[in-house]
Formats: sequence, structure tokens, C-alpha cells
Amino acid sequence: MNKNNILFVLAIIFALWFAVTGIFWLFWIPLLISYPFGVASFFIWKNIKKDGRKRNTVIPVLLLIGLLCSLAMLILPLLGIRF
Repeated sequence: MNKNNILFVLAIIFALWFAVTGIFWLFWIPLLISYPFGVASFFIWKNIKKDGRKRNTVIPVLLLIGLLCSLAMLILPLLGIRF
């Protein structure tokens, strides 16, 4: 495995962690356990997107889904919608 393959797998793992744990807004925990992994995945993706492979489009999609879900779980209770 070359460097880009290892970084791609690492970025995917970090993006999945961000997407899964970003929805648990209890005592602002995602700021400590989720968002750092999302930021790290974003910077890894910025580094490896230069190789021009089509697989690199998966990482920003996962990050966007995680961010939207995380922000929705933060904003919906403020609007009075409880789960």
C-alpha cells in the first residue's frame, strides 16, 4: 500500500467517526470527540485529493452528511422538536 491509500483509509475512518458521533449532543461532547476527527479528515482529504482519483469524492460527502446531521441535532431541540 502506498501513502495515499493509507491516508484515504484513515480519512474514511475519521469521516465515519465524525458522522456517527456528531449527532450525540450531550454536554457539548461532539466538540471533543467528534469535530477534531472531522477536521483531521478534511485536512487529510485536502492533502490526497491532488492525485485526482474518483474515490476521493466519498470523503467530503461523508463529512457533509456528518456536519448536517450534527447541526440538525443541535438546532432541532432549540426549535422545540424533541426526540
